[in-house]
Amino acid sequence: MKNIIGAGRPWTSSSTSEEVVRRLRGSGGCLAYVSNSIIGVLEHAFFSYGKTIARMPFFFILFCLIVTAFCCIGLTNFTQETRPFKLWTPEGSESLDVMEWQEENFPSDLRVNMAIYEAENVLDKYVLLEMLRVHEVVVQTERNSATWDSVCAKVPTLSIALFGRRRRDLRETEKDVSRLTSMAQSPLKDGTRHIRQADDDEDDDLGVDWSTIFARDSYCEFLESMEQACLESSILEVFGYDRGFLSSLSQEQIIRDINTVDTSDVTGFPINITGFLGNVEKDGDGQIIKAGASRQTWFTKINRTAIGTGKYVNDAGTGSQVDRVTYEWEEEFIKNILNDTERPKNVSLYLMASSSFGAVSGASIQDDLQYLSLGFGVVFIYIIIMLGRFNMVEQRPLLSLLGLSCVGLAVGVSYGICSAMNIPYGPVNSILPFLLLGLGIDDMFVIMQAWNNLTPQEQKQELGDRVGCALKHAGVSITVTSVTDFVAFAVGSTTVLPALRSFCLYAAVGIASIFFFQATFFVACLSLDQRRLEDHRQGLLFCWRLKNWTPSQCSQRDLCQTFFGEVYAKFLCQPSVKVAVLLATAVLLSVSSWGLSNLRQEFDPIWFLPQDSYLYEFFTKQRYFYPSSGDQGTIYFGNISFLSELSKIEDLTTSLKNSEYIVEVDSWYDKYKRYWKKQGYQVPDPKQTEDDILDQLTQFLYSPSGSAYRNRNFRFSSDLNCTEKAPAVTASSVDFKYRLLSSSREEIKAMESTKAIVRNANITGYVRAWSRAYAEWETNQVIAEELYRNMGLALAVVFVVTLILIASLPTSLMVLTCVFLTLVDVGALMHWWGLTIDTVSCIDLVLAIGLCVDYAAHVGHTFMTKSGTRDERVRQAVGTIGPAVLNGGFSTFLSFVFLANSTSHVFLSFFKIFFAVCVYGLYHGLVFLPVLLSLLGPAPYATVAPSPTTSAHTPAGEKSAKTHPIEQNNGVFIEKVIHSETPVESNSQQEVDGDMQDVPSVGELTHGVGTANSRPTSTHRDHTF
Repeated sequence: MKNIIGAGRPWTSSSTSEEVVRRLRGSGGCLAYVSNSIIGVLEHAFFSYGKTIARMPFFFILFCLIVTAFCCIGLTNFTQETRPFKLWTPEGSESLDVMEWQEENFPSDLRVNMAIYEAENVLDKYVLLEMLRVHEVVVQTERNSATWDSVCAKVPTLSIALFGRRRRDLRETEKDVSRLTSMAQSPLKDGTRHIRQADDDEDDDLGVDWSTIFARDSYCEFLESMEQACLESSILEVFGYDRGFLSSLSQEQIIRDINTVDTSDVTGFPINITGFLGNVEKDGDGQIIKAGASRQTWFTKINRTAIGTGKYVNDAGTGSQVDRVTYEWEEEFIKNILNDTERPKNVSLYLMASSSFGAVSGASIQDDLQYLSLGFGVVFIYIIIMLGRFNMVEQRPLLSLLGLSCVGLAVGVSYGICSAMNIPYGPVNSILPFLLLGLGIDDMFVIMQAWNNLTPQEQKQELGDRVGCALKHAGVSITVTSVTDFVAFAVGSTTVLPALRSFCLYAAVGIASIFFFQATFFVACLSLDQRRLEDHRQGLLFCWRLKNWTPSQCSQRDLCQTFFGEVYAKFLCQPSVKVAVLLATAVLLSVSSWGLSNLRQEFDPIWFLPQDSYLYEFFTKQRYFYPSSGDQGTIYFGNISFLSELSKIEDLTTSLKNSEYIVEVDSWYDKYKRYWKKQGYQVPDPKQTEDDILDQLTQFLYSPSGSAYRNRNFRFSSDLNCTEKAPAVTASSVDFKYRLLSSSREEIKAMESTKAIVRNANITGYVRAWSRAYAEWETNQVIAEELYRNMGLALAVVFVVTLILIASLPTSLMVLTCVFLTLVDVGALMHWWGLTIDTVSCIDLVLAIGLCVDYAAHVGHTFMTKSGTRDERVRQAVGTIGPAVLNGGFSTFLSFVFLANSTSHVFLSFFKIFFAVCVYGLYHGLVFLPVLLSLLGPAPYATVAPSPTTSAHTPAGEKSAKTHPIEQNNGVFIEKVIHSETPVESNSQQEVDGDMQDVPSVGELTHGVGTANSRPTSTHRDHTF
């Protein structure tokens, strides 16, 4: 008997187990020994498991269904998290702490609903009349028992006669004058206020401040008798929402009123007309003559009493609880406003309601799940083509459908287990079915390829042994891919970003589940389907048994395998092609490195809105027409003593005004100080007591200059009364506005600068800076660090797993190089395709590591199992595994291709990144890596013998004529089991006996599965990957 010539010392049939192990340790090192030991244990376990499944398929099918049903019980605890600050803000961030403090100590009851009108000139009468029509629609909007008057936020209306406005009803004016005369005759209360000094002729911003003239009791009585109006702000306040009056004005009169009126004809409070307008044009005298946009805002108020009784909903847009009546009214409000049947064609309206963000973003992702059903349909057809053959018996439609059902089972288990563990479901988790679909298909192909690759000797065994052998060969491969993906997501779950952690945990459980169901449920279905096939029953109508059936020759051809073996493998090994590939890869790396360097780090919750939604259009127009509208911010104060801290509050306000990032500070203290200085008081007054300050605070907050701050900037321990000193102040605030910041880096600097100003103020008590934008900015602050940390850890762990199972450091490093180059190229394509580093792309990139490593690892491992020169081994490896790698990449692409039509940022990002992963991953795995291996590839495993199926006379990839049709290679993930019953000439021109015995695997030697003489077969089986 002749020796089997390998890359190292010859193996003979007389070699003992101890000698084989010793030589493995000596030639392949400890790494090879550990790798083969692990694989041996796995193969033995998978063989026993597959054999047991085949003997009791119905039991295991029922077991899988019971496990799924049991796990789905956890769905009773299913929680969907849609609040942006709970999804995208890093855990432990200061903004989250402030938001919790705010919810407890400074809850806001106001909800903002805004419309933007766009026209050639919104100051034209017909546009103003359209705005008035929309106002009337809002006033008439009803939902069940809720009306605009019952849900709106209300403010007191100051008498217009106090401000000398015209166009008031004469009787109403006389009534106001009479009341004011009565108040003027009332005595002033001594000791409570100073009358304005005679020599103080400086006018207040609001004109005459009657709170400084009349007695406190009389003034407060007047305030209590004032009527209240729903809070609505727009340029229509200039005209009092009076259709008859507005219709009677000429265009010149409208323009004059826009430029001269500074007081609302509805509330009597000052208004800033230019604040409503966008894209304003002025004449040479600075007068407004034209505007391209105008804003109209409606304010609703939350009913805290209804919330206390449990009648509320969680609004995903604002992250707050809203009473159900107000929320449902807003839904009707949105419906009515967006009805454009009566709107002039040259007037456009863009709407944003408080409830819009959560409703639109959630509905977008749910609507895009329709693409999942389309993907399932296409993939189902693809699986039928790849798993079966084009004849009556060997087609496998039912098996394909049952294989796809494993995805549904895995989704149920993942959602159920994670819900039972109180892990919230985030919007990004909606891509999980697409992920499991792609991975599940790959595992199916691996198992079926192993089944098709059974040797004639294995085919003669009983069905249970055959299924055991197939799972023995395929188990290691699906274990490696599942472990690498599982580890990548396990690493990702350590992030501080809640949305990323939620997805990684759901994905990790889903990947483990799909691995279990493919190895159990699908294998059980395969054993049943194989019984049908061997009984010659029709593939779809399995009750129909075909007599004297033989497969047609055309159904047994594999064009993809022929192309890779006969054409592509030979072409790739030509010297000129190698040079071209290396140059192309170098150019691609250079260009991609430049693109990657330009990849921006930016996150914007607005991206989660579909681009065709009304809300996305609103934010787009708002940023276009009101570019100077920077983000609003607030300084919160809790449990501070005004007596000792007023001067520090003034210093803090001054520092905010001097900040390069802040353009406006709206401080109650500035108005408070001015209000009392006009009356002759020194502020702060060192002689004052705490009670004096609280009494002055009450008077200021009920004055025209301070009333705007009363409900917005103060919270008291009890109700505030106009005639009494203020109760203890539990919380207060100062508002400010940032200028328009150009980048996420500048936003982070602005945030840190503001926080530093607050810290340096040294105010005793709770003092924090907060902005709703801080949640987004803090995410940008950590997202890059989180991405690189997760990717670095995932790459390291995946490299270790690959190194253990490939058992070759040079090959593992080449595989890692391909993964790294793929990620660089993907990052560059992200930049060119308009993506940025955000939470979604961070998730996709971590997942990409687990996918792109498969393409290169399969080729690298197969190369190590081939003998001959480097070029010969590359040709054999590409011819053997190339179709499988291409098939795997294409099946993954099919699972998400329909997401290209999505309008969701989540799904579009997923499509773009995974498209790049498939393209670049396949390029580096099937083009660059083979060339690199042909130049620098290491020697094969010490146990590898010359391939008896590939010789100088038999081209790589061509099958033996004696191979059974069912055993022919489909070219999926597992390389063909090498077998021949006739002597052939090897590439090294050495002949090998056709009846030589098997070389035992180290797993068999170390675990008692077999010995060197245990099977009288003539095969050598390479370890599958």
